[in-house]
Amino acid sequence: MTPEAAARTAGHDLEHLDDIMRVEHLKMHFPITKGLLKRQVGSVKAVDGVSFTIKRGQTLGLVGESGSGKSTVGHCLLNRYKITDGDIFFEGNNLKNVPPAAMRRMRKNLQMITQDPFASLDPRMDIQAAISEGLRIHKISSNPKELEETAVRMMELVGINPDFRRRYPHEFSGGQRQRISIARALALQPSFIVCDEVVSALDVSIQAQIITLLMKLQKELNLTYVFIGHDLSVVRHISNDVAVMYLGKIMELTGSGQLYEKPLHPYTQALISAAPIPDPIVDRARERILLKGEIPSPINPPKGCNFCTRCPYADARCREEEPEFKDVGGRHFVACHRAGQGG
Repeated sequence: MTPEAAARTAGHDLEHLDDIMRVEHLKMHFPITKGLLKRQVGSVKAVDGVSFTIKRGQTLGLVGESGSGKSTVGHCLLNRYKITDGDIFFEGNNLKNVPPAAMRRMRKNLQMITQDPFASLDPRMDIQAAISEGLRIHKISSNPKELEETAVRMMELVGINPDFRRRYPHEFSGGQRQRISIARALALQPSFIVCDEVVSALDVSIQAQIITLLMKLQKELNLTYVFIGHDLSVVRHISNDVAVMYLGKIMELTGSGQLYEKPLHPYTQALISAAPIPDPIVDRARERILLKGEIPSPINPPKGCNFCTRCPYADARCREEEPEFKDVGGRHFVACHRAGQGG
């Protein structure tokens, strides 16, 4: 149990009044079946016991290599999967206990922006229809004038000329399509948005524009984000807290500045050492930590610490005993036997 969970159990709920989302011991295991009878022979442990909280109006960054479970966490937070175990509380409601009818009403508050806006936009639907589609689905409005007014307002909000509202997705650039996807998510006036690799397919200059837009909208509309990405510099720029995931587990979680200034987990240290630095002199002088091998299969993760097969400091204890995810001081959570022991 994390210190935050222990505090709640002890009755210190006043400390968590600003939490918009609380995740406790979340597991998402996808079954592997075989034969005509679909007999389960194993499971993919995509997410294997993660816990965190997100404050209203702030951003939690999720970083890690492909296959670490970041996107699966994002889908779980929106209740798109029937989770294997654990609890997800959104504004005090445990999502796994919310009846289907109530969940449908709640979904307008929980939105996602994906990596590929072209794939998420219907090519047969003009932009006005795409942006206002959610209002029709949730039966908020079916009035053509109201739908048009909403589309115009959202396009202005994200910096797209509303005169283009009758154009189709293929008539826009990648950056413009991502702005349209943001407008579509905002049309339902959500309070919580999962941003899943939203800038990874864009040019660097366009990435900066989209990040700036997301930060501006967050401030103006009091939005809460989970920002999923693999580019550490981008995640650092937008996030208040950052969680580093590896093979379905959170290895380290703390404030963005603290994570980059004093990374405690060897995996975090390796990721940061590999991230490019604009200053070529500093970049050449720093020590890089090279990880050997590939990320293990989530079907059969290593015994002990998930990272032990690639960690340069792993010892016998690491290979036998799973480290506790604990606060080593100053809300700096880390799952490593060496952390907090002076090296």
